[in-house]
Amino acid sequence: MISPNPSSTQPQTIHLIAPPSTRPNQNTHTNFGRTTPCLLLTGALKHSLTPPPPHSQIYTIGDATTKNTAAELGLPPSIHLTPLLSNPTSLKRQLLTRLNQSNITPSRILCWSDELIHLASSVATHHDIPTELISTKPSTITKPPQNIDTIRVFENQDHDTWQDFRHTCQTDQLLAPLIDPPQPTKKQRTAARAQLNIDDHTIVIAAIADAPNQVDAREFAFLLGLLSVSGYQVLGIVPKTAKNLNQALRHHRGLQKPFRLLTTTDPLPKLLPLLDTYIHPNDHTSGSTHLIDRLLSRAGIPILNLRHSGKAGFSRAQGTSGQLLNEMDQIVNHMQSQLTNA
Repeated sequence: MISPNPSSTQPQTIHLIAPPSTRPNQNTHTNFGRTTPCLLLTGALKHSLTPPPPHSQIYTIGDATTKNTAAELGLPPSIHLTPLLSNPTSLKRQLLTRLNQSNITPSRILCWSDELIHLASSVATHHDIPTELISTKPSTITKPPQNIDTIRVFENQDHDTWQDFRHTCQTDQLLAPLIDPPQPTKKQRTAARAQLNIDDHTIVIAAIADAPNQVDAREFAFLLGLLSVSGYQVLGIVPKTAKNLNQALRHHRGLQKPFRLLTTTDPLPKLLPLLDTYIHPNDHTSGSTHLIDRLLSRAGIPILNLRHSGKAGFSRAQGTSGQLLNEMDQIVNHMQSQLTNA
C-alpha cells in the first residue's frame, strides 16, 4: 500500500497532480498535463490506497480548463493553481501560502505527475517532510531533485531511467489494475454511436496519447485518407488540443472529406464505447504509454501497431501500408462477427 488511512488527528498528505488541458492550439511545451496520473490517483483514492479528503488535500496544477478535466477523470474537488508562464516551480510561494492559511501541517508530498516533481521537492524541503513520486514519464525531467524519498514506476525503461538519474525506485504492482475499465456493453456502444450518427459499418479510430496535445493531427488525417482510398469506411477522433490540427482540417477539406473527422475534449474513458481501434503515436515506451495501452486493451479495443517519428511519419514509413491494411482487415472481420452474433 502507498500508505494507511490516517486518523483525523494526523497531519495531511498533499497530492500534486497536473491534468491535461482542453484549451485548443496549446503549445506542446506549455501544456504539461497528462491523463494517466489522474486515473491512478482516482483509483488509489477509490480503493483507499492513499488517504482521501479530508485526510489529504489535492492540488491540481495547470490552466483553467484542467480543473474540469480532473473532475471528468474522477478526481474529487480540489484546490486549483495556475502557474506563471506554465512553469510549475513558480507556484512554490503560492502553495506554501495556501498551506499556511489553511493551518495544515503536511506530513508528506505525494506527487503524481513527473512534471511537478521540482515543485513537490521544494515544498517538501521547506516543511522537512518526505516526497513520494508516482513516476509514469521520467523523460519529462532533465535533472531531478535529490530529495525524493520514494519513486514508484510501471515500466523497466523507467526503472533504468531513474537508475541513470542515480535514484532508486520500486516497480508498482498495486495501482495499474485499479484503472482497468470494464469492457463497454453492446448497449453502451449502440447508444454512443447513435448519438453521433455512426452506423455499424463505420470503423471508428482514435488517435490517443497520455498528453492529448502530443497527437499529430496532420499525420492522423493522412492515415485516414490512406484507409479511405483503400476502401474502408472510417471515422477519426482526434483531441482538440492535438498539434497541427489546422493543417489536418485543411487536408481533410482538400480531400473533399471522404471520411469523417471529429475533434473532442472528452477524456479517454468517455470515448471507449465509441472505438473500434486506436493508434498510439508515441515512439518512447514508458509507464505512460504502457498504462494507456493497458487501459484500452482491457476495454477490448485493439491497437493499430503503427508508430511515427520526426519527419518520416506515416507517409514515408516503409512497409506501413501493407501492415496497416492487414490489421484493418482483422478489425473489419471482428466487427462483422460482432454484428452476426448480436
